[in-house]
Amino acid sequence: MPDSKAASITLLPCTEPATWAAAQAALRLETLEQCWAYGTAVAQVSRTRPERWLIQAGGQEIGLVQAFRRDFAGLFSLVRILRGPLFRPGLDPALRQAALAAVRTQYRGQRRLLWWLPELPGGSEAEALMQRLGLAQMITGWSSVRLDLTPPPNALRSHLDGKWRNALKAAERSPLLIAESSDPAQFDAVMRAHDVQRIEKRFLGPDGAFYRAFAAAADPAHGEQAHLFTASIGNRPVAGMLLLRHGRGATYAAGWSGEAGRLLRAHHRLLWHGLLTLKARGVQHFDLGGANTEEGAGVARFKLGLNGEVFTLAGSYF
Repeated sequence: MPDSKAASITLLPCTEPATWAAAQAALRLETLEQCWAYGTAVAQVSRTRPERWLIQAGGQEIGLVQAFRRDFAGLFSLVRILRGPLFRPGLDPALRQAALAAVRTQYRGQRRLLWWLPELPGGSEAEALMQRLGLAQMITGWSSVRLDLTPPPNALRSHLDGKWRNALKAAERSPLLIAESSDPAQFDAVMRAHDVQRIEKRFLGPDGAFYRAFAAAADPAHGEQAHLFTASIGNRPVAGMLLLRHGRGATYAAGWSGEAGRLLRAHHRLLWHGLLTLKARGVQHFDLGGANTEEGAGVARFKLGLNGEVFTLAGSYF
């Protein structure tokens, strides 16, 4: 790596959400874990604080990274980076490597431990890059499904897996009433149901307290919002789904369904309605929030049925 490349990298602290949102707007993809409201929510529900940096090369912004730092009694700090940094599309690989090295220098050593899931595609190239930074892979690649929402609705629908599309048709013939809700009481009810289901089925990932914190922190003016969609029969809710917007992207966050909702394929209807709603509001890409075919095979099959782009990241490094 040329020394001139490394010397040109600067990490500038970012303390204004508007500045962060403007920097994100220049990126091809905005991941949930790197958005401002996510960092604020993490701080609300844990002893971890976000540290946000704009990455510059030669005075020009080339990316950003949000890290999560927790201090342990002044003895050491544990820093986690989730799905970052994010870089401008088409960035010179040497500059990208220099920027990753600058982040590594910022957070490794001097009583600091770094746990890092970089937003890099899995494979030998990413593994060699992280090894050059002195990091070892601790957990193998993380996978998810990404949908391009820019095609027209009829094209998106025709691209669905046949079984998924048939389930959606059946749900559309059912008595389900689908609506987007801004009622805090309804939000709390769905989150409570999510927490019960999360414990029963041993789901990993955030609980209702985190999603409440995200909803409170999200600023629609900066492209952040928590969208709750509900399915009801008459006045009786039978299922709910939470989708989180972050800039031009959005992510599947949580879902709950009672027995009636499962029988009527409520989640197919909720997700389809949610996708079209977000598309109409300018969302261009949608992340299904992980696809674990081993520990959550049923949920993974549901997500894979949308026939999006399956991608796997390089894994977690320490």
